[in-house]
Amino acid sequence: MSDEGPTVSDETIACLLSERELAERSEILARCLFPGVDEIEELADGYAYRFPSDEVWTANVLDFVAAERRCCPFFTFEVVFTPHGGPLWLRLRGSDAIKAFVRDQLHVDGLVAVAP
Repeated sequence: MSDEGPTVSDETIACLLSERELAERSEILARCLFPGVDEIEELADGYAYRFPSDEVWTANVLDFVAAERRCCPFFTFEVVFTPHGGPLWLRLRGSDAIKAFVRDQLHVDGLVAVAP
């Protein structure tokens, strides 16, 4: 018997928020995070979102990652700071099912993902 507790498959996509909390979180994302997206790039295993590199967007992206790690543990997050003050990239990665979830749930109005 393992002391590690139950394990969850990488394919399991289950947000740990209640419906109300999820609705509130979606509203915050729509208002505070996704308006800063300058570009979306489709990756083989997810999507990359480009943000300005200023302190406000850096804080917004890092806050997003911290919150999402608690409620949506199925994501692989990558935050990339490009050299010389270049753009900030947030990459959300995972299985094909997770990629579809990102595409369906975390799209940005008016932007189309650029294929790799």
